[in-house]
Amino acid sequence: MTSPFHTNSTARNRRALPDRELLLAMKAQTNAFVLGTRKSQLALVQTGHVADALRELHTSAYSRDDDDDLKISSHDDCASTPDIELPAAERGVQDGTSMEMEKPYFPQPYSFSVEWMTTVGDRNQTTPLHLLSPYSSTQPAKSLWTDELEARLIHGHFDMLVHSFKDVPTVLKDGCEIGCVVQREDPRDALVVKKGLSYKRLEDLPDGSIVGTGSVRRVAQLKRAFPNLVFEDMRGNLNTRLAKLDKEDSPFAALILAISGLSRIGLGYRVTTPLSSPTLMHAVGQGALAVEIRSNDLRTRNCLRGLGHWQTEWATAAERGCLRVLEGGCSVPVGVESDLLELDVHGDHSDLSDQVEDRYLNEVESPLLEDSPMLWFSGVIDTAGTLPSTPTFLPSSLPRLRSRLARLSLHVCVTSTDGSKHVLHTPRPVFVRSYRQAEKFGEECAREIRRMGGGEILDEINRLRKEREMRDLEKAIEKSRTAAEEAGMTHDGAAEIVA
Repeated sequence: MTSPFHTNSTARNRRALPDRELLLAMKAQTNAFVLGTRKSQLALVQTGHVADALRELHTSAYSRDDDDDLKISSHDDCASTPDIELPAAERGVQDGTSMEMEKPYFPQPYSFSVEWMTTVGDRNQTTPLHLLSPYSSTQPAKSLWTDELEARLIHGHFDMLVHSFKDVPTVLKDGCEIGCVVQREDPRDALVVKKGLSYKRLEDLPDGSIVGTGSVRRVAQLKRAFPNLVFEDMRGNLNTRLAKLDKEDSPFAALILAISGLSRIGLGYRVTTPLSSPTLMHAVGQGALAVEIRSNDLRTRNCLRGLGHWQTEWATAAERGCLRVLEGGCSVPVGVESDLLELDVHGDHSDLSDQVEDRYLNEVESPLLEDSPMLWFSGVIDTAGTLPSTPTFLPSSLPRLRSRLARLSLHVCVTSTDGSKHVLHTPRPVFVRSYRQAEKFGEECAREIRRMGGGEILDEINRLRKEREMRDLEKAIEKSRTAAEEAGMTHDGAAEIVA
């Protein structure tokens, strides 16, 4: 019988995907997990970090071979690239050790492999995002990087998907959920100046200098602060963009890039100056890595328990809750900055009452159930005295829970695409006691910034977007009609010659 865990990496000899129920049944008998990701270097490095973290989490109860390298496989529809073997040193893997510990619940060691595939967003890196199919006013551009991966996750081939959280739509496909979010790195953007130029700040660039970025959010905010500069689209992976910037004949003086992405692939030294408010507020979820799983997949839930960083999960819950209300299915130029500080749940915090609002003190949340989203359990699962490999999520019982308290702040801005209008909302911090309260705070911030004038900006952006989509559709129809007419003329001409 052919193993359902692998598919041929060449398009010509690709085998049909195996039956989903059979695949999941076979996986249920093992502790082998397949992590799926995009083909880019950054995506592979990020997924490798998560795989290493999972190995570290679950290896303590087992012996580990020193030469345990990460195997990466391709599921590219076009490429026939052989499997890539990344050396442990390049991935930052520590030498494995065997520790004397209590025997884990599962008798089989955990194993984690990484497989990549290309997505619509990867296959076209030159067209501006808003012109890429299947982008429309009801389909955020972020889905261009997730749709095809999610299809394989739902089918059962992948067990987890690792994403840059800023690229994940705020509403996931049915059957999918975020299993956890690992600890966030620096979420800020940075100015990256062309090699050989001495400029250190955006203020130093001469009038008319061209700055590259593919982000509407960055352009909107920076146009407002620096109307003397020219901002042009620049897409591609990080190495490609830096190569374009540094070419001798490049028209670009600088790029705006995420610090976290540069740092993860060893290019942090290219950061000229970090950017933050009031110059530039970062994207929702930026700097964080999210692990997406099948909904109610107890096997994968138990595997991930202990990997997530609840402080990051709560902070990004507020950011994503805000964006979900603001975007209404569209990608919008929203900038955020959040901060979360854990407090003693049993302490006296009356000294903070003037600065922090306790609006959720008497709120009663719906009880957690066995099939509640995994992030609802963020920060409140009591894992004291248990090994990572001990099952926490069971079909008929809840995990043991604990209490949390944190101070959460969230600042949000909405800016028109030309930078002429800008609304900033900086509410007082709040006390939160759960992931859901953090998310609710973000949703309330979104409704308030709409009331303050952000709604007018977003309505105008949506109106212009629909007009642009209509023009694009008319051009596509006209191009198709012209092609059909030319094909008909060629056919008629050929018939006359034959006759």
